[in-house]
Amino acid sequence: MPMFRQGIVAALALGALAVPFAVGGADNMPAFVSATDAYHAGIADLKSGETDQALPALEYAADHGVLGAQLKLAHIYAAGNGVKKDEAKAFYFYRQIANQRADISPTNPVSKYVAQSFVALGDYYRKGIPSAGLMQDPKQAANLYRHAASYFGDAGAQYALARLYLDGEGVAKNIGLAINWLATAAKKQHAEAQATLGELLWRGNDEVRQRQARGFALIMLAHANAKADGKEPKWIADLYTEVEGASTPAMRQEAQNLMPELGAHAIAEDPGTATGSPADELLLPASGGAPPASVPVPAPPTGAIASGLSASTAPPPEKIGVPVGFSDAGANSPAKP
Repeated sequence: MPMFRQGIVAALALGALAVPFAVGGADNMPAFVSATDAYHAGIADLKSGETDQALPALEYAADHGVLGAQLKLAHIYAAGNGVKKDEAKAFYFYRQIANQRADISPTNPVSKYVAQSFVALGDYYRKGIPSAGLMQDPKQAANLYRHAASYFGDAGAQYALARLYLDGEGVAKNIGLAINWLATAAKKQHAEAQATLGELLWRGNDEVRQRQARGFALIMLAHANAKADGKEPKWIADLYTEVEGASTPAMRQEAQNLMPELGAHAIAEDPGTATGSPADELLLPASGGAPPASVPVPAPPTGAIASGLSASTAPPPEKIGVPVGFSDAGANSPAKP
């Protein structure tokens, strides 16, 4: 049995969700030839604008393991799309996906949806769902992000985990690990990771070397990627405006020259010569000597700055002290909302 199924992970076993869940009760559930048939019937009803009629069919399919139904219901309730927004119900369906597919192969075409579900669950644990009895638990959020970041290589999870390390939220603050995760996600053209790493380099601080041209290049790339997606966060737009206004013509030219390199390869400083992790290059030594012992970077991708971060390469997670299994079993497991 894969280790992902061994035991009960605390991240999905804590926080009872006591909200009644009355969609499509057993007594009035329509008959379907199969779960797949129910899924197709539900999708047809959604396309016809019959959301109330679609929900029982989709719930039947979801409870019989149809991934498309689980995703559709999670998205519907998370966004309040045609129904009243209900984060407890969204949590339940995202958890179904995580429970059933935690150890699916990362090369499986549906693995990206499983990874996204882990990130969604992590977000719920990070902020909590107080009305449903799920309290804030950033430590559990970190566990979920870490699995999606390490096992599935999901850029969104890598960015979310980096933010926790930057802020010391749910984990010990570790700028070295944060930079490694940001660099890994930035390589995958994750705009928020690019902007965050770019801002660290642009501003510099007591721990991070200031490299303004490189930071500006990353911010430019983040701005371009976010605009191309059609959903640029205001903070990225504001950061780009600030940095562009403060840069010199020479710095802008240097940043422009770095853009192809950053977009196609890695966050590279000197291809062919630099070695080690992004944190090795960007962290300032504690007193002018070796990198500070308080910022360890466990087994980073070798030559990440110089030779590129592949889509499958990421800093491995440290031990988290709980099994990475995602079962609903256990007395403390959240009830179906």
